[in-house]
Amino acid sequence: MTDINLNALKTGINRLRTKGGADPSSLYDLVNGYVTIDGSIQSRPGTVRDAVLPAGTKGLCAFNGGMVVFSNSPKTMPAGYTCEVLTHPTDDTQTIAKIHFAAPFMGFIYVAAEFANGDVFHYWLQSGGTWTASTMYKVGDTVLPTVRNGLRYHTVLKSNPAAWAPNVPRAVGDVVQPTVYNGWKYTVVEVDGASPSSGATEPDWPKLNGAQVSEDVDSTPAPAPPPSTPGAPGGNRYSNPKLRYNV
Repeated sequence: MTDINLNALKTGINRLRTKGGADPSSLYDLVNGYVTIDGSIQSRPGTVRDAVLPAGTKGLCAFNGGMVVFSNSPKTMPAGYTCEVLTHPTDDTQTIAKIHFAAPFMGFIYVAAEFANGDVFHYWLQSGGTWTASTMYKVGDTVLPTVRNGLRYHTVLKSNPAAWAPNVPRAVGDVVQPTVYNGWKYTVVEVDGASPSSGATEPDWPKLNGAQVSEDVDSTPAPAPPPSTPGAPGGNRYSNPKLRYNV
């Protein structure tokens, strides 16, 4: 068989047989190669393995300068890759069988995952950024750990004190929260009188750690009280420690 040097291709692929044999300016077929701009042929380069990903990961999505895969449990990932954890809403033992769709949407990844039992659920992986120290988080906020593990953490109420109400008996240590949620709770630290109670009008609650607010319970003139220690403060006062959250 005669070798023909194909170095001046001009007409592309042509499967019409012509008299005189093969035309060196055309191709009958081309596999695993490509034609360069000068008409010569180059072999198609192979792919390079970038990383070996852990077993149990599915899908692949480019996001924020890295590659993202998905699993139902945290995984240790190579550099440049992160694993987002997707759990079945009612059975967290279900593994992910297939990722039908994964792409950035409105700043976060939107993903449709099929689990081993055939259930398909959609997730929008929203977060409020990475956790930072000395930061106030409100109920429902979502944060990421400083060392990513594929999980997100939502702030919840550690306690849910009763909302403030007028003319309710108060004692030192009582805890209330405003009738309109503001992310703070307030503790009674001082009372005055034999039967202290909240006032008729809700205070203007401060939103600063360590601040205090006083309630004027009754402005009606009353008989002079017995002598007391000089400097004893009057009215109900509340301190407001910062709302705490747990994972």
